[in-house]
Amino acid sequence: MTKNRLKKLRSLIKEAEHLEEQIRDLPFRTGPYVADSAKDYRTGFPRTILIRGYSTEQYDRLKRRLGEKLCSIQSEIAELEAWLDGVEDPQTRDILRLQYGNGLTQEEIAEELGINERTVRRKIKKVFSQCP
Repeated sequence: MTKNRLKKLRSLIKEAEHLEEQIRDLPFRTGPYVADSAKDYRTGFPRTILIRGYSTEQYDRLKRRLGEKLCSIQSEIAELEAWLDGVEDPQTRDILRLQYGNGLTQEEIAEELGINERTVRRKIKKVFSQCP
């Protein structure tokens, strides 16, 4: 595991949340205008109304593409989380989650855990020095 790969964890989590939101809101998004005419029965004269929306083909294609992207991001997150779960020292594991998952600084982590900032730095350095 590299630091650069682990640094992506927070961004991947945010991106997954945004993709889930896009998929959830997909039925409400509007596409190009499609015109259709209908008879207005109140006046008896035909009038043109505008209907906006995705064609079902376009909707399905977009939903499938967003779903595939979300799936690949979730598998990357699962892989990173599995690596974090494999760290044996619980305090080191907590430090890594706080820094790379929550985006806290080493100073904030030290304050949160009630330890010295130097200890935080040493534990992070030790983990990455043991990685191939």
